[in-house]
Amino acid sequence: MVDRPSFPGRAGIDLRRALDGLFRKEGRAHWVIYRRYDLSKPSSNFVDFTKEAVQGPKYSYTDELIDVRSTLYSQSQNLEFPIPPALVQDANLHFFLRHTTNPKIDDEIFEITYTGGGKPATIPAPDAYGPAYNITAVFPMRDAENGRTEFYLLYVKIKETR
Repeated sequence: MVDRPSFPGRAGIDLRRALDGLFRKEGRAHWVIYRRYDLSKPSSNFVDFTKEAVQGPKYSYTDELIDVRSTLYSQSQNLEFPIPPALVQDANLHFFLRHTTNPKIDDEIFEITYTGGGKPATIPAPDAYGPAYNITAVFPMRDAENGRTEFYLLYVKIKETR
C-alpha cells in the first residue's frame, strides 16, 4: 500500500473541470477534425494482393469534430541559448483532449479554419482541411487519488504526404 500525502483542509483539484475551463475561455481551444481509424475494416483503397492502399487510406475511418488545446514545443531547445522569437526547429505539437475522446496512436488530427462562436454546425469537406498530424504518443493524464483519466496529452508530428 502506498501512502499518499494529505493536505488537511485543502480540497483536491478537479483536473477535468480545470481543463474544461481552459477550453471554454475564448482563444484557448480550437476545433479540429479527429480521424479515428478502424483497423479491423480495410477501406475500399486496400488492395488485398499487395496488402497496401492505393490513392487513399488503408483502413476505414470516421471523422469527428472535437475541441482541443494545443501547444508548441521543440526537442532541440538549449536552455543556455534560448531560441529567438519566430524561429522553431524540430517543431512538434502537444494536443490536450477531453477524457471522453479515447485517442490512439496512428489516428490523425486535421486543423480546420473556423472563426464562428460555439461548435461548427457541420464537419467541413475534406478538401477544406488544413494541416494534418499523425498521433505518435498518447498519455492518459490520471488523477493521483483514484487513477481516473482526467484528460489526454498527445504528441503529434506533421503528416508527411507523397
